[in-house]
Amino acid sequence: MSRLSRRFFLRGLGGLTIGLPFLETLAGRNAHAQTAASPRRLVVFFECNGVNMEKFFPVTPYGALTPASFTGTSLAPIASYASKLLIPRGIHKVPKGFNFDGQTPVGCDHQNGMGGKLTAQQLAGTDHYAAGQSVDQFIAGRLNPAGRRSLSLKVGPRGSGVTSIISYMGDQQPVQGVNNPWIAFQDFMATTMPGGVTAAQKAYDRRVSVLDLVKTDIDALKAKRLSQKDRDKLDLHYTSIREVEMVMQQSGLPVCQLPDPTRTELMGLNANTVGDDVNYKTVGRLQMDVLAIALACDNTRVATLQWGNGSGGPTFKWDGMNHPYHHHAISHNATTDAGSNTGIGGADYKQLLFEVDTWYLTQYKYLLDKLNGYTEAGGQTVLDNSAVLYANELSDGLEHNFMDMPFLIAGSAGGYLKQGQYLKVTRQQNTKQSTDAPHNKLLTTLINAVGVRNADGTPVNNFGAFGEPGEFTELKV
Repeated sequence: MSRLSRRFFLRGLGGLTIGLPFLETLAGRNAHAQTAASPRRLVVFFECNGVNMEKFFPVTPYGALTPASFTGTSLAPIASYASKLLIPRGIHKVPKGFNFDGQTPVGCDHQNGMGGKLTAQQLAGTDHYAAGQSVDQFIAGRLNPAGRRSLSLKVGPRGSGVTSIISYMGDQQPVQGVNNPWIAFQDFMATTMPGGVTAAQKAYDRRVSVLDLVKTDIDALKAKRLSQKDRDKLDLHYTSIREVEMVMQQSGLPVCQLPDPTRTELMGLNANTVGDDVNYKTVGRLQMDVLAIALACDNTRVATLQWGNGSGGPTFKWDGMNHPYHHHAISHNATTDAGSNTGIGGADYKQLLFEVDTWYLTQYKYLLDKLNGYTEAGGQTVLDNSAVLYANELSDGLEHNFMDMPFLIAGSAGGYLKQGQYLKVTRQQNTKQSTDAPHNKLLTTLINAVGVRNADGTPVNNFGAFGEPGEFTELKV
């Protein structure tokens, strides 16, 4: 007879395992079936090419956030999450841009922004990859079940080189994000049927749901005396899995990779043949669906979602946008990647950037909605027990600027971080500075927020090879 394991999975036909969200009813009856304390998690939502700095940050003074704080800004889509947001201001990236740190001048500021944002390391080698581990993989090795890697997802072409990577296992060891949600979904299911075929693949080939393969266990679980709250939670979870499958199939996404025309179109964005990735929005939402399920079921406690590539990105022609050039060119007020501040035919490039930023923040809200839909022990949600970091390779893309970086944090990581606050963390009057508040302190703060500690139980005091030791204590409860 099948049973619920300690980590709370369903085990069905052919060894198929499907993780389940926390169920209070069963935890109350059978304490060994689940751990009452919910895990803390880190998610990184990464946008490229900088933002329209004039319309990004809150318009109200430092202190408590309200829905009015977001009026007229690209943050307007997340106004409903004002009470669960923490917005630090005045942070600069390290190693510093413009070669201010005097490190070996390897790579341009786009490359340094991509390679250094999650590592706080300089670039090295002929490929200009980061010279150290990224924060997501550092945390995953200490918190993830079985020590598995961080879940690395991507929207857009895989690309090559440092501008297509944000995650690193170690010195010049890049981790390419999975850009096909079907492959990510198969990995999440992490099951192998006889003959080496994954259960997710078998379900896809038979045009049935993976849920059909664990029907016996599902029926047995539903027969238990679950609370209405737990029944609703299971319905949400099963529906989410099925929706991922259905949209993948309806989109015609092949099992192994994005369609060749889509890949070609994305990678062919240039001044002469500006293309449009028609699947960019669909794939992005599917990736967020898979990410949310993976976190809720404790398949991973760390995940990154990278949208596009540095010095690249799609041409936005959906959701009311009809941009003439791709994201990187627009960020430089130019019609080509090589141009800079040459003008884009009379259009207001800052308005176009504002539209792009607003669209990405709408996707960020979608992810927050997903995570907030899973309730855990004590009535907290997966979002409450997470820190969902919004980050960007640059601040002002036209300037290639590394100062006054746009960072957002949603969720308190189980009560470690303040919420509902807009906080200035630099001592300087001007937030566009590089004297104090290096971003490695933010990475260190997030490491401690999710519960990583040194071997002797003390907090981690420093992450990365540049910047300063310690946390941003202003961000802590």
